[in-house]
Amino acid sequence: MASSGRPWVVPTASLLSAASLALALLAVDQLAQYLPGNWDAWLGIAVLSLSLLALMATIPHGWRRRREGLVQRAALWWAAALAAGLLGIVSVVGLVETVKIASVISGADVHLTRPVIESVPRPPGTRLLDQRPGLADTETISEDLKADDLSTIVPFYERELLKRGWVEDKTSATTSIVRFTKGEYVLSVAVDPPSSGYTLIVDRLTASPTPPADASSPAG
Repeated sequence: MASSGRPWVVPTASLLSAASLALALLAVDQLAQYLPGNWDAWLGIAVLSLSLLALMATIPHGWRRRREGLVQRAALWWAAALAAGLLGIVSVVGLVETVKIASVISGADVHLTRPVIESVPRPPGTRLLDQRPGLADTETISEDLKADDLSTIVPFYERELLKRGWVEDKTSATTSIVRFTKGEYVLSVAVDPPSSGYTLIVDRLTASPTPPADASSPAG
């Protein structure tokens, strides 16, 4: 990939390769820890970048060795190019599938529920990690938060949400997920002690359509 007329090619390619490799390793680490974020997509992008860089390096070397009559060496370079190409195809397929899955698992309509969850007060010492829509055909939205002291989370929301007109579902008070309602909205607080964090979930309940009357039933 080097050229006497383009001395910048090798340093640029080296920097891009290092950045892509670092991104791939970071994505693998984040995925292994099940941390929130689109790390599967970033991993696919990093792998695709590495495969393209490999193709840019191996194909010219293969042709050069072929012109020099070094058929076996050319075959080795082309085999490497083929492997890089296959890896690139796999990464593209993976990215397409990731986009399709994301459209389903994060396809909720949140234009009404996002303002609700963003208006909910946060306890002191908490930090927002991620906000994401729920499944398609719902209006669910959730936030993952980190807390210094999980024991204060539920009492905080019980106190603060009551002031704002939310009503606690007392049947959920002894469970790991405590629910509150306000009109057509349901807010859930799910505490996860192993992760030192908790999740807020807001959903909007739409009224079920009234079933049509049975035309075959007798009148009166």
